[in-house]
Amino acid sequence: MRKALVAVLFALACTIPQTVSAADAKGIVCVGLFSETSDGNIGWRVGKADWKPVALGETVPLNAEIRISIEQDWIEFVASGVPNKVFDLEGSDKEQILKVADILKGKSRTVAFPKKSDSTDPAFKDKLVVTKVWGRQVYRANRDTPDHDIQYGDLIDIQGKVRIIGINNTLTLMFPNGAETTVVGPLSFEVQKVFSGTNLYKYLNVTK
Repeated sequence: MRKALVAVLFALACTIPQTVSAADAKGIVCVGLFSETSDGNIGWRVGKADWKPVALGETVPLNAEIRISIEQDWIEFVASGVPNKVFDLEGSDKEQILKVADILKGKSRTVAFPKKSDSTDPAFKDKLVVTKVWGRQVYRANRDTPDHDIQYGDLIDIQGKVRIIGINNTLTLMFPNGAETTVVGPLSFEVQKVFSGTNLYKYLNVTK
């Protein structure tokens, strides 16, 4: 289960309590989204409007509410304009309704990304950084380590392997020079093949 795995960190930075002031952001941006069942539905609304499903990459305004319906759902947000502060939300046995302003006052974890450049950022040599994740993906650093659910901001080593479990699930990765590529599942692949630009699947699923 994801709750048992979330405590295992393989990203660059540790999970630490941090606060992003609501005054510093216009809302929150969805960077990770997953539902384990077809009944899952993470939605948002402003005031008494109808609930709308949250989409990957969507900005939810500061005056909105977030609803997480079932325990098997999880979602990751960053404050708009603050991509290195991540808020991880998970479902529970009861429906949750959270105010965006309150989410921004809660705990976050810190991640880091390479600078966009024509050259490699030495701090990220032979590493890819997760910038978006939709659906369940798992990563294994080497044959002696267990699989871990992939999260926004995770570091993926060139020696590792990734498995994208569901059809049309997508994973967006940043290269050490700040360029990005998106991989579409279902698919299992060696990370080094992303660096080499290999066509991993019979469908066009790696973009440069």
